[in-house]
Amino acid sequence: MQLPHLGRFVIDKIFKIPELTNFEIDKLEQIPLGYLRKNNKTMLGCCRFKNNSRWIRRNKRGEIIERGKDFWPYENTLGPDDVRKIDIHPDLLADPQWERLAASVLYHEYLHALGFRHCPTFRALESLWPDKDARLGTRKVKLNSPMYIRWLSRSK
Repeated sequence: MQLPHLGRFVIDKIFKIPELTNFEIDKLEQIPLGYLRKNNKTMLGCCRFKNNSRWIRRNKRGEIIERGKDFWPYENTLGPDDVRKIDIHPDLLADPQWERLAASVLYHEYLHALGFRHCPTFRALESLWPDKDARLGTRKVKLNSPMYIRWLSRSK
C-alpha cells in the first residue's frame, strides 16, 4: 500500500471511533507523510512538530499564553496545525505483510498529531484501534502483539 492510501485508510478508521469525534480529524489529511531513514532501528514512526509548537498553551485566539510540558494534551494546546510531518519506517510499506502494523503505527502518530503525548488518555485511545493483533501500546502490549514480535524478528 502506498503511503497516501495508508493515510486515507487510517483516517477513515479514525472517523469511526466515537471517542475521537470531537477532535480535528479532517485536518489530519493535510499533514505530510514521509519516511524515517531506512537504517533506523529504534522507531517505527515519528510525529514531527513545527518549531516552537511543542509544550505551549494557547488562548482561544491562538495566542501563546504559557509554555511548559504540563499542558499537552489539554485544551488549546497542540493539534494537527502544529505538525510539520509524520514519518514511518519504510520497511513497513516494503512488504504487504507489514501493512496492518503500518496502519497501527500511523494511527499512533495521528493520536500525537491530535494533541496527545504518551499518557493514560493516549493509551486508552490507542487501545481503540480495531486491529487488535497489530495494535501498538505499552511495552507490555508490544511484547504480546504477534505482529510486533514478527516485525522484531524479521530478516532485514
